Amino acid sequence: MPDEPQDELITHAINMLTEKISKNLLKDFLKLPKELQMNLVLIKAAQLLLANILCHVATNKEELDKISNEQGIEIKDLIFNCAFTGFASKFELNK
Repeated sequence: MPDEPQDELITHAINMLTEKISKNLLKDFLKLPKELQMNLVLIKAAQLLLANILCHVATNKEELDKISNEQGIEIKDLIFNCAFTGFASKFELNK
Protein backbone atom coordinates (compact mmCIF):
# COMPACT_ATOMS: atom_id res chain seq x y z
CA MET A 1 0.00 0.00 0.00
CA PRO A 2 1.54 3.38 -1.00
CA ASP A 3 0.43 5.15 2.20
CA GLU A 4 2.39 2.87 4.53
CA PRO A 5 5.84 4.39 3.92
CA GLN A 6 4.44 7.90 4.33
CA ASP A 7 2.63 6.85 7.53
CA GLU A 8 5.88 5.39 8.82
CA LEU A 9 7.73 8.61 8.03
CA ILE A 10 5.09 10.66 9.84
CA THR A 11 5.24 8.31 12.83
CA HIS A 12 9.03 8.54 12.88
CA ALA A 13 8.89 12.36 12.72
CA ILE A 14 6.38 12.50 15.57
CA ASN A 15 8.53 10.17 17.65
CA MET A 16 11.64 12.28 17.01
CA LEU A 17 9.84 15.51 17.98
CA THR A 18 8.38 13.88 21.08
CA GLU A 19 11.81 12.63 22.13
CA LYS A 20 13.40 16.06 21.71
CA ILE A 21 10.60 17.84 23.56
CA SER A 22 10.70 15.25 26.36
CA LYS A 23 14.46 15.72 26.79
CA ASN A 24 14.07 19.50 27.03
CA LEU A 25 11.17 19.22 29.46
CA LEU A 26 13.19 16.84 31.63
CA LYS A 27 16.16 19.25 31.63
CA ASP A 28 13.85 22.09 32.73
CA PHE A 29 12.21 19.88 35.35
CA LEU A 30 15.57 18.89 36.82
CA LYS A 31 16.51 22.57 37.20
CA LEU A 32 13.57 23.09 39.59
CA PRO A 33 14.10 22.86 43.35
CA LYS A 34 13.73 19.30 44.67
CA GLU A 35 10.69 20.21 46.77
CA LEU A 36 8.89 21.62 43.74
CA GLN A 37 9.81 18.53 41.70
CA MET A 38 8.26 16.31 44.38
CA ASN A 39 5.13 18.45 44.54
CA LEU A 40 4.67 18.25 40.77
CA VAL A 41 5.14 14.48 40.78
CA LEU A 42 2.61 14.08 43.59
CA ILE A 43 0.08 16.33 41.86
CA LYS A 44 0.42 14.42 38.59
CA ALA A 45 0.16 11.06 40.40
CA ALA A 46 -3.02 12.22 42.13
CA GLN A 47 -4.47 13.39 38.80
CA LEU A 48 -3.70 10.05 37.16
CA LEU A 49 -5.26 8.19 40.07
CA LEU A 50 -8.38 10.36 39.84
CA ALA A 51 -8.64 9.73 36.09
CA ASN A 52 -8.34 5.99 36.65
CA ILE A 53 -10.97 6.01 39.41
CA LEU A 54 -13.37 8.00 37.24
CA CYS A 55 -12.92 5.49 34.42
CA HIS A 56 -13.75 2.70 36.86
CA VAL A 57 -16.79 4.50 38.25
CA ALA A 58 -18.39 5.53 34.95
CA THR A 59 -20.72 2.87 33.60
CA ASN A 60 -20.83 4.00 29.97
CA LYS A 61 -19.33 6.54 27.56
CA GLU A 62 -22.13 9.06 28.11
CA GLU A 63 -21.55 9.03 31.85
CA LEU A 64 -17.79 9.33 31.32
CA ASP A 65 -18.38 12.31 29.02
CA LYS A 66 -20.59 13.96 31.65
CA ILE A 67 -18.07 13.37 34.44
CA SER A 68 -15.13 14.56 32.34
CA ASN A 69 -16.96 17.72 31.24
CA GLU A 70 -17.21 18.72 34.91
CA GLN A 71 -13.41 18.53 35.26
CA GLY A 72 -10.69 20.90 34.18
CA ILE A 73 -9.09 20.44 30.76
CA GLU A 74 -5.99 18.73 32.16
CA ILE A 75 -7.99 16.11 34.08
CA LYS A 76 -10.37 15.71 31.15
CA ASP A 77 -7.45 14.85 28.87
CA LEU A 78 -6.11 12.36 31.42
CA ILE A 79 -9.55 10.74 31.74
CA PHE A 80 -9.80 10.20 28.01
CA ASN A 81 -6.22 8.95 27.74
CA CYS A 82 -7.01 6.50 30.53
CA ALA A 83 -10.27 5.48 28.85
CA PHE A 84 -8.58 4.87 25.50
CA THR A 85 -5.63 2.94 26.91
CA GLY A 86 -7.18 0.93 29.72
CA PHE A 87 -10.92 0.94 29.19
CA ALA A 88 -11.45 0.97 25.42
CA SER A 89 -13.69 -2.09 25.43
CA LYS A 90 -15.73 -0.86 28.43
CA PHE A 91 -16.57 2.40 26.68
CA GLU A 92 -16.58 0.88 23.17
CA LEU A 93 -13.79 3.17 21.99
CA ASN A 94 -11.60 2.56 18.95
CA LYS A 95 -7.90 2.65 19.72
